[in-house]
Amino acid sequence: MKYNELKQLVEESRSTRRFKQDSNITQEDLKELVDVARITSSAKNAQPLKYILVTNKQLVEALSQATEWAAHLENWTQSKDEMPSAFILMLNDTNIDGFAMFDAGVSYEAISLAASAKNLDVCALASIDREICKDLLEIDYKYEVLLAIAIGEANETVKIVDVKDGDTEYFRDEQDQHCVPKRALDEVILGTNE
Repeated sequence: MKYNELKQLVEESRSTRRFKQDSNITQEDLKELVDVARITSSAKNAQPLKYILVTNKQLVEALSQATEWAAHLENWTQSKDEMPSAFILMLNDTNIDGFAMFDAGVSYEAISLAASAKNLDVCALASIDREICKDLLEIDYKYEVLLAIAIGEANETVKIVDVKDGDTEYFRDEQDQHCVPKRALDEVILGTNE
């Protein structure tokens, strides 16, 4: 893969909050995504992350309702006909001494990019009712729920726009496109030493 192809894949890999309802995502699809995450870097190579793969429609609906979608969109909540087709729950095994939050970021990005490469779309959700998740899926107490990753096919347009006046909150434009402001390159590079 060349640099430009990688950059394009990253640009296309956006968080999706509205999903098509006719997607058929299988356990095998989810296993393939986790397999990519499994081989990524892990702090101290401790590998504390574990995953639960959810394709059961009733559980997907229950998990969707146990999450807060799009906190910056005050007048929007996900409707039943916008739900994802599947979830991957990312868990931290608290019996393993690692840096789970580092690993979670690396692993989520790997899952996101792998999903994009398979023409799937994802959204990482940290605003989740962890107790409901644990009860629904009968998760052992030693596992900490880090993220619920919604997976499906996008039923919306998500685009990158420039940050204006320092405001990085995502929004919907006049065409109901989901806009994600990103800082300019010269704003994020604080200096160089040559």
